Amino acid sequence: MNTKRPSQDWTQMYRETLQNLRNTWPYSWPGLPVVLESCIHRLWLGHAQEVASPAGQLLQAAKAMARHMEDLAQQTDDEPQYHNRLHTADAITAVCLLMQALQYKGYSLCDEWIAAILLAVTSHDVLHPGGANSFLQEFEQRSALEMRRVSQKWLVEHLWLDRVSEMILRTDPSLVAGNHDKVKGLAFEMNLDWACVLINEADILASATDQHGNELGQALAAELAAKKHPLHSVVGTAQGRLQFLSSLRFSSPASELFQMRMLVSEQMALLQ
Repeated sequence: MNTKRPSQDWTQMYRETLQNLRNTWPYSWPGLPVVLESCIHRLWLGHAQEVASPAGQLLQAAKAMARHMEDLAQQTDDEPQYHNRLHTADAITAVCLLMQALQYKGYSLCDEWIAAILLAVTSHDVLHPGGANSFLQEFEQRSALEMRRVSQKWLVEHLWLDRVSEMILRTDPSLVAGNHDKVKGLAFEMNLDWACVLINEADILASATDQHGNELGQALAAELAAKKHPLHSVVGTAQGRLQFLSSLRFSSPASELFQMRMLVSEQMALLQ
């Protein structure tokens, strides 16, 4: 039996996932470990969790980070309005579906790279204080260091720790265009540059939708205002939305199945 879904369903799958997450946030929140576990099983990684392999170690570290982020949230009443666990869940589920879409298109993704990407996305905003960097990779550096600290127990190989750290560091918004430039004109293959692009796409995929983009923009504006960042007066406006949409880049073959360029263009046309 062919279980592949038609290409036009990928966007709808993500829309349904985003809505399901918001139906639980924050009072019936299942927790990041539950979200991550669902993605692990969707990606057929159940077999990789129980073995002392690089993939198994990376997955254990990712699960530990998901638990750690829930513990941190219980210790504060001041979780950022945008860079919170809901955003992390949006990104985890986005990168899960993007990797599934790559598999659907026939690309080979080994367990180690899939697990490393899940660890990177789960960790990319840990300890985020809200607001925006005051210097290059300010918040990303602390996230990468925290990922390494949490991963120590699971004996993740240094090679993979370095790769995951690099993925996190390259989520700095000022580096995203350069990440896309690195793969421009290149065929997709699972390596560090393409992994960074997948994570960048996953990081903004929810904000790129017409379904939740405006509310996420408002949440980011409120977060910036709380930190007295001057961009708060722009981000939540129609002009700010247009600027954000016009800056977006989609390079992966997976994003083609989500029809992201067309969906972004349609939103821009309504704002112009």
